[in-house]
Amino acid sequence: MLVVFLCCSKVLLAQNPVPDSATSSSMGLQDRLVELALQNPDLEIADHNIKIAKYNLSAAKGWWAENFSFSFNANEYSLKNIGKGASSSGSYYSFYPLYNMGINIPIGGIFSRPQAVKAAREKVAIAENQKAISYREIKSATLTAYQNYLSNKELYTVESQLAESAYSDYLQSKEKFRLGEISVNDYNLSVDRYQSSLKARITAENSFNISKIQLEALIGVPISSVAVDNMK
Repeated sequence: MLVVFLCCSKVLLAQNPVPDSATSSSMGLQDRLVELALQNPDLEIADHNIKIAKYNLSAAKGWWAENFSFSFNANEYSLKNIGKGASSSGSYYSFYPLYNMGINIPIGGIFSRPQAVKAAREKVAIAENQKAISYREIKSATLTAYQNYLSNKELYTVESQLAESAYSDYLQSKEKFRLGEISVNDYNLSVDRYQSSLKARITAENSFNISKIQLEALIGVPISSVAVDNMK
């Protein structure tokens, strides 16, 4: 009974491995990649759109200030007599009024402006939500590109190893065929396997290079430099 329990325990541990330092390092690298990708110009544009929306909201809130007016009648006579009151002859300077203040209350604005303020506030919310959406899209695209990069890199490694093995078999078959130890058909089969493996390696290399380009386009720096920095 004890033996069965130990065997079952080993199976469970194999199915649920404990995260190791490599996993933690990979998570740190992913966080770094997302951090770099978030320096994307799209997010900077989103920040500017939020600022513009807030400026428009402030302008909409301050509409009432547009209805106040102040004017000053400045000329050589009024400037000389500011604060003097009546002249020696008992008369005041004749350039009246020296200044004017006024207020204009548009009836339509009283009803329409509050709605404009609400609309401007909604535009601020829209701009902030658009930034949040851009953030999630960039993060998702970066992590997806990184996973594609890893899988294509591993696939390229496997296909390269298979191609080397097929090439070695081809060389051996070539020598055996020269010595008359194998038939033409067996030799041609080894050639076909090598060529097929070579094509698979070229395809895997192309996919790997494309995934690398796509990832580096998102993060803005070579992936090799990020990996090195993360290992320090």
